[in-house]
Amino acid sequence: MTLRERAAQDGAVRRGVRLARGDQARQSGLGLVEILVVAVVLAIAGAFLYQYFVSTTKTVETIQQQKPMSAARLAADRATVAAIRTSLQLYFGQHGGYPPSKEAVATLLNPPPSFQCEGNDYRYEPATGLVTLVIDDANRC
Repeated sequence: MTLRERAAQDGAVRRGVRLARGDQARQSGLGLVEILVVAVVLAIAGAFLYQYFVSTTKTVETIQQQKPMSAARLAADRATVAAIRTSLQLYFGQHGGYPPSKEAVATLLNPPPSFQCEGNDYRYEPATGLVTLVIDDANRC
């Protein structure tokens, strides 16, 4: 083999090595398309998470706003029961006893009591004249 043939063969080998190294360099990194796909997926996931946290925050704010409202409704219902007790004390003073039933108490009240808590009403015990609320808890009101 002559010196020229050896040089030509040596150059071809070097070029082949360079090509192989160039192919490896191109294959080992991420391309622009892959990076863009990842960025789009992260943006979509971020948008969904943002909407979730915003809706959760609104729900918490609504609950916190309704807590004082339920306490105010319960306070109004307690004031209504206090008015019923006052009517019963007046009845007791005039008649020497309490009305025999809840229906008799209802005839004394004009207008009939309206309670602010949904489903709330009063209990009446004719023997003692005790009047209490059915729902007396702000969390249930």
